[in-house]
Amino acid sequence: MMRELSPYDIHPPHIHGYFVPESAEFRLLTNRDGSTQLEGLSWYRNSMWPSLYWRLWSDTILHQVHVRVFEHIKALSEN
Repeated sequence: MMRELSPYDIHPPHIHGYFVPESAEFRLLTNRDGSTQLEGLSWYRNSMWPSLYWRLWSDTILHQVHVRVFEHIKALSEN
C-alpha cells in the first residue's frame, strides 16, 4: 500500500484507486544478427481528472520507471 508522508491530513487521489497498475509484460525477441531485444509493455488505469493532464504526468513517470528497469536488466545481462 502506498502512503503519503506529510504532516498534514491529506487524502490525495493517487493513493485511493485513481491510479491503478493493471499488468505488465516482457518479451525476448531474437534479432537477425543473433542478439536479443527486450520489449516491455504495461497497462494502467488512471481516473484522475482532468485526464489529459494527468495522463501526461503518469505516462512520463512510467516511462522513466521503464527506462530504469531496462537499464538495470541491461547492466545485469552484460556482466
